[in-house]
Amino acid sequence: MKPSFGLRPSRAELLSRPLHVTVRDYPETLPALRRAGVSLSDRGATSLGAMIGGDSSLVDDLVEAVAWRPTG
Repeated sequence: MKPSFGLRPSRAELLSRPLHVTVRDYPETLPALRRAGVSLSDRGATSLGAMIGGDSSLVDDLVEAVAWRPTG
């Protein structure tokens, strides 16, 4: 039986996906993005990596938000 939720994304996946896809697939990331002042209406089509690069506390916050999900 397949779980009804997605598996934990890697840090690289979080950096490369468009933000609207990240929030759609991993809604628990939305609070961290809001705290960081990220506007999905303005930046939703942008990847996190293109927006901030790979070294950011926001990436750490998103990794922490999805940590409860199982790995594949």
